[in-house]
Amino acid sequence: MASAAACCISATSFGVGRLLIWEDFATGMLVGHSWSLGQWDQNGNFRPNPPGFNDGVTLIQPWAIARISERIQVQAWAPFLFNDRSTNEASQFSGGLGDIGAAVRYEFLAIGEYEGLPSFAVTVGGLAPSGTTVEQTLPPLLAGTTGKGSWAISAALEAEYAWLPWFLRGEFAATYYFPYQRADRDPPVSQQWGPLLQAGASSGMEVVPDKLVLALGLLAEWQFPYELGGETISESRAFSISAALSSSWRVSPHWTLNGILTSSIWPDGMGANRDGRLGFTIGVRYGHF
Repeated sequence: MASAAACCISATSFGVGRLLIWEDFATGMLVGHSWSLGQWDQNGNFRPNPPGFNDGVTLIQPWAIARISERIQVQAWAPFLFNDRSTNEASQFSGGLGDIGAAVRYEFLAIGEYEGLPSFAVTVGGLAPSGTTVEQTLPPLLAGTTGKGSWAISAALEAEYAWLPWFLRGEFAATYYFPYQRADRDPPVSQQWGPLLQAGASSGMEVVPDKLVLALGLLAEWQFPYELGGETISESRAFSISAALSSSWRVSPHWTLNGILTSSIWPDGMGANRDGRLGFTIGVRYGHF
């Protein structure tokens, strides 16, 4: 029972990355909203939004995971993003489908499979350019960016260790974006986003046995400069750190409710070319077994 409980604790604390060891498939929905408080410039200085400027993003994302074999799982997700932006003179609401994704996860070691050893898994996935790019948005405030505009592939490594009632999880991921044509230029030019690196760590504990889990996590992202028309835009490199406080409540053997508070607001020097945001996400998860 210890390995099953440990699996349950960690899997329901952050995200929807894997099935519990007894599940055949799972599906769910995420709904969230975030507010921009400002932006880090290329030199790492945080600049608060000017008075009267508001920028919010709402996320609605259905997802599903299915087990192919004991060690292989497939997953897919489809984000819908809606941007509400306003100033003292104008307001705009726009959005729609973002970049849909799919992935395959292989578990080399399942959590609790060997006593004293952490789990270890590799996930390989991709993104399709089904969203709206920033150059496709419209005046007056250019709201409604939902995607990057290019195909992408990614690979992630994750390890997890549990000692009831605690767990510790670490992840590292890399994403490569393929070039795409920007039709807003005459003649069209090629653009390629720089590779994205992500590293995350989270830890938490089961507060109410088999019911309630609380956890805290940190995620750091580094993105290399993008290329436009064959020229590297060196000042476009980006960096951010996000903190998340999450809770997970198992209301029945099949149903779980999740809540996450996030913040990427930090002092100067801890971000570059990224928004500083506060946000919350709620989620519902159904697991079949």
